[in-house]
Amino acid sequence: MDKDYHPLLTVNNLTVYHSSFDKVSPLVENLTFSLQKKERLSIIGNSGSGKSLTFKAILGILPENLSLSKNTCIQINTDDTFKKAVSFIPQNPQLNLNPLITIGKQLLESLEVVESKADFKEKYAICLEWLERVGLQNTPRIYNSYPHELSGGQLQRVIIAIALCQKPALILADEPTTALDPILQNQILTLLFNLADSLESGVIIISHDLELISKWTNKFIYLSEGKQIELYQPLSSNQLINKNKQLKEEVLLEVKGLSVRYKKGWFKPTYFNALDNISFTLKKGESFGIIGVSGSGKSSLAKAICGIIPPYEGKITYFNPQQGGQMIFQNPYLSLNPIFNIHKILFEAIRTLKKSKEFNRHRILEVLSLVGLDESFLLKFPHECSGGEQQRIAIARAICVNPSLLILDESLASLDVDRQISMLNLLIDIQNKTDISILFISHDIKRVIELCDNILVLSNGSIIASGSTQEVLQNSQSDIVKELLVNFPK
Repeated sequence: MDKDYHPLLTVNNLTVYHSSFDKVSPLVENLTFSLQKKERLSIIGNSGSGKSLTFKAILGILPENLSLSKNTCIQINTDDTFKKAVSFIPQNPQLNLNPLITIGKQLLESLEVVESKADFKEKYAICLEWLERVGLQNTPRIYNSYPHELSGGQLQRVIIAIALCQKPALILADEPTTALDPILQNQILTLLFNLADSLESGVIIISHDLELISKWTNKFIYLSEGKQIELYQPLSSNQLINKNKQLKEEVLLEVKGLSVRYKKGWFKPTYFNALDNISFTLKKGESFGIIGVSGSGKSSLAKAICGIIPPYEGKITYFNPQQGGQMIFQNPYLSLNPIFNIHKILFEAIRTLKKSKEFNRHRILEVLSLVGLDESFLLKFPHECSGGEQQRIAIARAICVNPSLLILDESLASLDVDRQISMLNLLIDIQNKTDISILFISHDIKRVIELCDNILVLSNGSIIASGSTQEVLQNSQSDIVKELLVNFPK
C-alpha cells in the first residue's frame, strides 16, 4: 500500500513505568492514537498528567528509571520528501540554547544534520533565510547574537527555526508559548503552523491552555494522571477565593521618574533604554499589576525596584526600608539551589535576620505552614518537588524574612490553570493574614484582573495606561491594551 495511506505516526498502548526499588508504578497508561500527514493534534492536561512523558517516549529519550511496557508500539512512517523524521520544540528556549554560543553557530549545528555536504557560504545563507522565515528582523545581527541578547519572543522564533530547518515529517512542540504575552502567543502559533503546513509536516502540540490551543487544532487528547479521559475540567475543584481587604492610605513604595539603560559593547558602546520616566505609588496591603507585551520593560522594572540593576535616572523610595521587597522569579527550579535541601534553602534566607536558632526553626515551620506545606518537605531537594511545590517553596523563602513587598515576575506563567488558581489563593490568603503588598508582573490579563486592585500597562519602556483594574479594563483606548484584553470578557 502507498505510504500516503499510512498514518505518519502510530502509537499503540503507550505505557510508561517508573521503577523504584521493588515498586513499579505506571505514569502513562495504554495511550493509543495516530497522526496523519499535515494533521494537527493537541495533548491537553494539567502538570503531571503525562504530556511531556508521551513526547519523551516518542523521541526515545526517557530517563533511565522509566521504561516502556512490552506491549507499547511507536511507529513513524515517513518518506523521502522529508529530511528528518522528528524535530522537537522545547518549552523554555532560555534553558535549551547554549548561553556561550551564538545563535548562528547553534542554528548551523542543527542544519549540519541535513546539509552536511553544503559549504559554509551556502549554510550561512540558509540560516539567514530561516531566521527571516520565522519573522526576525536584521538577521545578520541575530545570527551573531548570544541568547541573552534576545527577547523571549525572539528566542522562541530561533528555537522554531532550529527545529524546522531540518524539514521534519513530524514536529513535537512542548508548550511553545508558555511565557509569552497573548499577542506573541498568536504570532508564534500562526508562524509555527504556517511553516509546518509549508513543509507538509504533522504537528503534535502540548498545552494546558485549552481555550488558546483550540483555535489552532481540532483533534485533542485529554490526559489526567497518565490516563486518557473524555472530559477536561481543569477548574473542577479549584476556584478563586474572595479577597477580603480594604486599601490603606499608607504609601509603601514610590517610584518617581525611573529610567533604566543597558549598555552593550566596550570599545564603541551602544545604549538601550529599557524604561523611560516611570512613576507610580504602591500602598500598604495593595496588589498592583504590571502588564505589557514581551520586551515592554516589566522585568527591568522589577529588577530595578529590588536593586538588582541600578536606575539611570529617577528615584525608588521604600517608606519601610528595614523590611524592603523580595522577588519571586518565573522559574522556581532555576531560583532554588539544587544542592541544598529545602531546610537549607530557607535557613540561608532567614539567617540574615540574625535571630536565635529557636526563632529560625519556628519561623521556618511557620512559613511552610503558611504556603500549605508540612515539615516533611524540609529534607527534600528541589528536584523531588513538583512545579507547584517548588513555587510554594520560593514564596516561603521570600516571606520568611518579613518583607513588606512581594514582587512576582511572571511567577505563574509555567503552571497549569489549577496550580495558577491555587497560587493566587495562596497569595490572597497570605495577604489577608500579613497585610503584605504585592507587585504582580504578568502578561496574563485574567490573573492580573483577578488579583490586582490597580494596573499599570507598559509598552516599549513607557506607561501607556494606568488606574484601577476596572477603569483600565473598560476605558483604555490603547491598541496594545485592547489586544491584551481581546480574549477577556468585559
